[in-house]
Amino acid sequence: MNPTQEPDRRRHARIEPKGTVTVQALGTTYGGRLANIGVEGMYVATDSPLPEGLLGHVVQLELRFDGPLAAWQRLTGRISRITHDGAAIVFAAPTAPALLLVIDGLTTASHASARVISVVLIDADPPRRASIAAGFRAAGCQVLEVATQLEAIVRLGEAHFEPDIIAVATTQPVTASDQMRAFIEHYHPSSMLVTIGPELLDPAGLANWLSEATATADLPARIRELLFTPRR
Repeated sequence: MNPTQEPDRRRHARIEPKGTVTVQALGTTYGGRLANIGVEGMYVATDSPLPEGLLGHVVQLELRFDGPLAAWQRLTGRISRITHDGAAIVFAAPTAPALLLVIDGLTTASHASARVISVVLIDADPPRRASIAAGFRAAGCQVLEVATQLEAIVRLGEAHFEPDIIAVATTQPVTASDQMRAFIEHYHPSSMLVTIGPELLDPAGLANWLSEATATADLPARIRELLFTPRR
């Protein structure tokens, strides 16, 4: 490389798309979820620690990014670090061209999504959903509107990246929205969970509260305050 040329930082950056990974080593297959990936390697999150004896071993990998059209990629790597909740794996050189192409596309998508706050809004009430979505958009957010919990689960599962915010409007009965919030806290902990309801002040025990009251008036200002002074 020309000494005056800037290094291609994007090719060495790590991104955090969602995906499933299997690690085959010494006759045993270990499953995990993709935590982050770059052109040189990836970190796999596992439910239980890998055996310390695998450190430094060459392993066979199968990787599938989440999404309806994604295909399994077969790779070879070496375990460079083992932690209590996963393992770092360095890809065997050279990295497969097909994987490089996918990573490049996902990196472009990651950079684009990082410039705009992404929101998934779950609300079965069409007028309220339209009003809240307009408030988020006025605050500069990109909003995906869904009406049902099932639709929300499907759309969240299909997304390559976790949304910045998942906003859940209260329902009748309230147990449905309670269950949805519990699902999000368990399966999407990296997203900010926002609860939307009619009370002017946040009920006790809810970290991020957005009142639907006078939604068309000061809603964008209240959303910006919520985004930049979060309590969780």
